[in-house]
Amino acid sequence: MRWLGALEGYYGPPFSHEARLAIMDWLGPRGANVFAYAPKDDPKHRAKWREPYDHDEIARFEELVGKGRDTGVAFCYTITPGLDWSEGDEDALIGKLKQFADIGCEAIGVLWDDIRPGGEDLGASHARGTAAAAAAYPDIRWWTVTTDYAVRTPTPYLRGFCEALPLEIDVAWTGPSVIPLRIDAHESTELSDALGRPLLLWENFPVNDGGMRGCLHLGPYPSRAPELVESSSGVLINTMIQPLASRVGVACALRFWQDPSSDREAVWRDVVAEFDGLEPLARACRSWVDAPGPGEDLESLDEKALRAYLEAGCRKGLPDEWLAELEPWLDAWDNEAQVMGYCLDILEKGHRSAGRGLAAAEMWVRARTRREQTFGIRAAGYPVTEYDGTRVLARREAAVHGENLTDRWARRALRDE
Repeated sequence: MRWLGALEGYYGPPFSHEARLAIMDWLGPRGANVFAYAPKDDPKHRAKWREPYDHDEIARFEELVGKGRDTGVAFCYTITPGLDWSEGDEDALIGKLKQFADIGCEAIGVLWDDIRPGGEDLGASHARGTAAAAAAYPDIRWWTVTTDYAVRTPTPYLRGFCEALPLEIDVAWTGPSVIPLRIDAHESTELSDALGRPLLLWENFPVNDGGMRGCLHLGPYPSRAPELVESSSGVLINTMIQPLASRVGVACALRFWQDPSSDREAVWRDVVAEFDGLEPLARACRSWVDAPGPGEDLESLDEKALRAYLEAGCRKGLPDEWLAELEPWLDAWDNEAQVMGYCLDILEKGHRSAGRGLAAAEMWVRARTRREQTFGIRAAGYPVTEYDGTRVLARREAAVHGENLTDRWARRALRDE
């Protein structure tokens, strides 16, 4: 597979240099072949793309390039010049990317996502810029993403772009939506046939920026048609803001792309078991936009089994660096567990003795105000979109509003008698 790896492509605090080195070390033994650098909040990647990196910054990039040679996970630098792109900017783009050609960067992406849309002429202009950069450095492997990256059918922009772009440059696509609940085989093949090239999937899972910031996506890989693997030029898996926790979703996705016949649930259980101490939190943070409620395994627990699960806690065995990264969600887990514990006491005793009812109600209210979502998603916004030919519209699934496991037990324990 031409592209199989992870993408640091979210809005929010970029990974540290050490986190990038670590994830490349981790990706290598799992069969990945690329790690793409695309943090939206690096100004020199996007908002101030014309500015060169300084000596210390380039030294860090050079270390990442070397790590790629050592691990077999090529470091891919990407740049987003579209916010202020004009005809004639090709030389500025080529000049900026010379820094990366000079340090031996093996792969580069020129990205045109999340900018003002346009028609065929704009698509052709973006493609010419990409092609000029690729022609200047022919020994580098190239990919790109267009402004119309979440569509079912070609737009005039896409047609103009792909007609002007050499076939050897791969074009990324997120599926029919920015975050698609599912991707069917015919959606990929019909679009790639219409554009005359296979598509590279920019997989927006387990990413958690924007309205998803409170969600920690530690669940199974979303539903994707097995045929997608054969019809695509590969996949780049967009990470969460949390580099360590991202490994669960990335590992599950890699397993699918290496074996599309694998069972999603079984793979998830195997992957979670690889990370010491993570299972309690992973069970509580497996929710995603297509299944925002608590997992069936937690919903099916009786009072005795739920109490045992909660009393075991969520921190035992987690390495220190994981504890530090996950602290907000571990605290949220503790808060929710405390509420549920009080509710279980009420149910066991058959009445609200010793003020437990009032205490449980007060803790329940506090738990519901937390941004961090555990035991299901109470409130979050996902970019589940549709393109009607002129506008990108949010589908009703984009707004997740529901009850988590705590809410269900609290309503059961505190309902009026």
